[in-house]
Amino acid sequence: MRSRMSAIILSVALLSLAAGVAVADINIFDEHMGVTLTLGSSQPDTINGGTYRPFASGTFAPTNHLDTIDYVVNDWYGSWSFTNPNSYSSGSGAGQVPAGGEPYDVEAIYFDDTDSHLMVVIVTSFDPSPGRYENRAAGSPLVVTGDLAIDLRQGDAHVDGFRYNYGVNINFEVQPSDPNDDATSGGTTIGSTLYQTSNDDWYLGTPNYAIDGQGEWTNFDPSYSGFGGTALGATTVSYELWDTRMGGQECRYGTYVIEVLIPRDLLPPLQEGDEISLQWVEGCRNDATGSNAVLHLDGDIDVPEPGTLALTGLGLLGLGWWKRRRRSG
Repeated sequence: MRSRMSAIILSVALLSLAAGVAVADINIFDEHMGVTLTLGSSQPDTINGGTYRPFASGTFAPTNHLDTIDYVVNDWYGSWSFTNPNSYSSGSGAGQVPAGGEPYDVEAIYFDDTDSHLMVVIVTSFDPSPGRYENRAAGSPLVVTGDLAIDLRQGDAHVDGFRYNYGVNINFEVQPSDPNDDATSGGTTIGSTLYQTSNDDWYLGTPNYAIDGQGEWTNFDPSYSGFGGTALGATTVSYELWDTRMGGQECRYGTYVIEVLIPRDLLPPLQEGDEISLQWVEGCRNDATGSNAVLHLDGDIDVPEPGTLALTGLGLLGLGWWKRRRRSG
């Protein structure tokens, strides 16, 4: 399977060179991780009438690389109003209800690594860049799409306990000078550049429609005058609507799969067992109605980089030479 993943990475690299930074499908989720999202049986929609279909039980579980993939699932399903963002009703056994209903649900986050790349997958109902225009609220305000935050345990944590060490700038929203204002649209392009960042480089994208949460940040804007981060290089990002593959909509709204392929040589050397945490959420932190508003994945590195393996081999060779010298002496 490692050779299969190498083939996927090679094909992605060739497509990226031919078509810029974005590709239609990276195939991490289905081919490498072996996840097939399927819908369950219809349930009554108690708010709008008719029925909705939740995800089938167990559909989020990977079937490949079970010894290395880290993932977390908190899928909500139920009825939500098409006209009132504050009206929703959870189905039996559903996860935390997102404020605003299904359009704001972040269902799952996955992580895996090879000796050359880090792989991140996010399953969400939230729309791609620039975000969702909330037509159920006066003036149809824009709630911006979030950026991917990466914590590699460098420096001090933010108030939410997360270290915003690195980020992939998925959305090109425009950060306002006043932190009480909402970010505005920077277009529909999906970004893919990896940046080294600090906690102070991040901000809350849509504060006027956000819940308190734990103070999590959602976005960073490299073009903002106060941004102090550093561009490290290109990743590969896909933000794809998955409904056709599933044969319909989950809970009467679209499902998107975000796949991010990060070259390890853009990051500091990572050793086997090193911890990594990931966060992604829309600019209003609305993946819940209470304090746990952001789905958070804690994982670890399973595959050391080739240089680490080479150094380990040299160390073992040196140890063998020393033992032979000692015996001969």
